Amino acid sequence: MLILLDENLLSKKLKQPFLAVGHAVQNVEDMGWRGTKDRDLLALANVFPFDVFITSDKNLPYEQNVQNLALRVVVLNAKSTRPDRLLPLIVQMIPLLQSLLPGSITLIDDAGDITPFNLSNR
Repeated sequence: MLILLDENLLSKKLKQPFLAVGHAVQNVEDMGWRGTKDRDLLALANVFPFDVFITSDKNLPYEQNVQNLALRVVVLNAKSTRPDRLLPLIVQMIPLLQSLLPGSITLIDDAGDITPFNLSNR
């Protein structure tokens, strides 16, 4: 899968688990998209085409509608964006990436609970 990491996930350490299992991974800085607004970033990622967009922006599910995109969105809903806090969540999420539906948003929290985001989450 081709994975895009948001600008709040720029640490090179966060790419390693994806690369180790054969995924291709870039971040918004690699793509020259740093500072791009979420709506435009999702559109660019969808057209590129990335398969998965991963962010720690907890507001994104409430602000963006991704239902018409081929992109899958994963929100790392952690209390800290330090790589050592995010790596366990990424490692837990990797095996599930293939099963995520295009146009979906999936949340994973510090406890490792994985929840599909839908209108009832609002």
